[in-house]
Amino acid sequence: MAAPALRDLGPWLPAEPGDLARLAWLAADAAGAASVRAWPEWSRGGLVFGGLPPFLPWRGTLAGRWHLALFQARELGALAPGARIAPLPESWLEQLDLESLARPLAIHPDLPGGAAVHVVRVAGPGQARVRSWGLPGPELVGAALARLTGEARWRVELA
Repeated sequence: MAAPALRDLGPWLPAEPGDLARLAWLAADAAGAASVRAWPEWSRGGLVFGGLPPFLPWRGTLAGRWHLALFQARELGALAPGARIAPLPESWLEQLDLESLARPLAIHPDLPGGAAVHVVRVAGPGQARVRSWGLPGPELVGAALARLTGEARWRVELA
């Protein structure tokens, strides 16, 4: 059986970022949620959420469906030999409010038809853990990591 087609993989910098607060409320209404606690916001450094450093967003299509992968620049930078970058808390991925982060991004107008959202923790060279909202996409995450780091082989583990 052939692997699903991976297309359009690259950094995601929307021409019109849109109001993510408005998208958060629209997504919450569609899900029947009574409140919205938090939502992502755009900053000059990337996509911020939950008091973490900015995420680097990458998008692509896998088998005709949009996927959005969010990477921590601090973790990617720590892979460089001799890098002295303060590590993130060990359990940041598990403690992340994935629903509040992913819901508004999944319905962003730049991702027609909706998107799966994957938050990636780089555990070390060639190793990543992923939490996903929607369809899994380890192939897309691995391909993006290969392009971001130059490391061809990645073991992508679902959290």
